[in-house]
Amino acid sequence: MLLRILLLLTAGLLAMTGCKTKKGEVIPEDYNGPIMEASNVTTYYSDSARIKLKLVTPLQLEYDNGDREFPKGLYLEFYDTDGSISSTLEADYCYYTNKNALYKATGNVIVKGMKHHDQLNTEELYWNQKKEIVFTDKFVRIEKDGEIHMGDGLKAKQDFSEYSITHSRGNITLEENNK
Repeated sequence: MLLRILLLLTAGLLAMTGCKTKKGEVIPEDYNGPIMEASNVTTYYSDSARIKLKLVTPLQLEYDNGDREFPKGLYLEFYDTDGSISSTLEADYCYYTNKNALYKATGNVIVKGMKHHDQLNTEELYWNQKKEIVFTDKFVRIEKDGEIHMGDGLKAKQDFSEYSITHSRGNITLEENNK
């Protein structure tokens, strides 16, 4: 919340003072690019003095409408009420739409559930921050309890404690080598 207030104050100050190019010309009002750029960002989100989420990214772009872009990827840690990490999400690229509180992660997307030591791999995943769910209609591969589950489409809790594959393609049982 504090970060959002600081961003809005910064945007307001920029709007009041105006932006000038190197030649002293005012930037046109129809500028649609980022209003802020931050490098090596680590942001903690909390509720009632408890950390709920940690976001780490090498580059964050903020837009006038509150949207954010993470063009060099991001890493998220989701925390349980006891302060332990329940799951992680990492992606090569991500875009956050402020209007829907929706993150769209693309590229090499990996979600790890810490409690059950499971892992999801996909090329595109949405995270609805308000509903605390992740979902996709793309191909997914989940490794859990010595098995690999594959299919198209997934809906899961953000802590990955529950999930369902929409169109299952099959399961593979992995055997441990006893040598």
